[in-house]
Amino acid sequence: MASVYVDGVWKRFLLRKDRPDSVGQLLVRMIPGRNRRPKGEAFWALRDVSLAMPAGVSYGIVGSNGSGKSTLLKVLTRTMTPTQGSVRVAGRVSALIELGAGFHPDFTGRENVYLNASILGIDRVTVERKMEEIIDFADIRPFIDTPVKYYSTGMHARLGFAVATSMEPEILIVDEVLSVGDEAFQQRCMDRIFRMKRQGTSMLLVSHDLSAIERLMDQALWIDQGVMKMNGRPRDVVHAYRESLVAAPETSVEEMPAGAGPLQLVRAVAAALNNASDTVVSGEALEVAIDVQHEGVAQKAHLSFTLRRPDGLEIVSLSTFRDAAPIELKTGSNTFKAVIRELPLATGRYEVDAALHSAEGRLLQEWKSAAEFTVQSMERTASLMVLPHEWKVG
Repeated sequence: MASVYVDGVWKRFLLRKDRPDSVGQLLVRMIPGRNRRPKGEAFWALRDVSLAMPAGVSYGIVGSNGSGKSTLLKVLTRTMTPTQGSVRVAGRVSALIELGAGFHPDFTGRENVYLNASILGIDRVTVERKMEEIIDFADIRPFIDTPVKYYSTGMHARLGFAVATSMEPEILIVDEVLSVGDEAFQQRCMDRIFRMKRQGTSMLLVSHDLSAIERLMDQALWIDQGVMKMNGRPRDVVHAYRESLVAAPETSVEEMPAGAGPLQLVRAVAAALNNASDTVVSGEALEVAIDVQHEGVAQKAHLSFTLRRPDGLEIVSLSTFRDAAPIELKTGSNTFKAVIRELPLATGRYEVDAALHSAEGRLLQEWKSAAEFTVQSMERTASLMVLPHEWKVG
């Protein structure tokens, strides 16, 4: 059975700051008695990281840039060895960690598909059977017989992901390399990841797309400066990570928009449009409203509401950014509303998350479970939605 177990892994690098920057300095160091190699400064990229991923489980890894996420994946794929601790990986692994990794620049795209497959232990007959699928997914048919050194960044990403996911791996390891693709390609990648997850493929995914981690993964791990900060349910881990970003944003003071002062949620309500009840009849209108107190100066901003089930399953996200309709965040009291004219949800309890972003896209504040509401449907169904329909015979 495919599984991944990481037990107390540490990874150290030596940073040498006094390296020769000329041939002369290098020759001086070759003189007897002058060959003093500078001592390296120890840098711990991973500190006592442990992870248990049984067969069929998907794990998302979150953290800021330089936190050690990619180092952990390289240890798991055996491109790096841990300084201390042990790693056990059982099952056929397919990994996409660095853009172009495993590709020979002078080989064509087709030749590199065969090369990558041979590294994974896939026979040539299987590769030939899947070749057309790989070419179609990568969408590089006119260039498949061109050396990959002429490929664009996006073409590298598409071909690499197509190969990694088409060879029926038991464990799929993917780094943030997908961020280089366009939006349509990223959605296709997520659709394929979701399909592989349903088929029982174990996954390790590093991504800054936190909503994808919440939606697709069974467990999540937050790494900060090489240290495990939290390990558990994706919703809980992502929420804690987001709170840390709000408390200590990476953006410098100079980059912060003027007047991005404290924001306080005064009130949040999700209710039926006509009677203000928190119980909405399926198919009728829902109004979501928040009252916000802003202590900074007025500015353009963007608001988003996310409707989800209590277990974290995201149903729909409304965003003024996607709708190209920025809001005015005034100094003092603000009230914002959104109306969904028809809400075709099944009976159940639902929650609403709210978030405010600056006009440049920086997260200003986020409120998880800001409001709750109940849907009552006249139809019995085990699914999520109740859609108008009719049956016809003949």
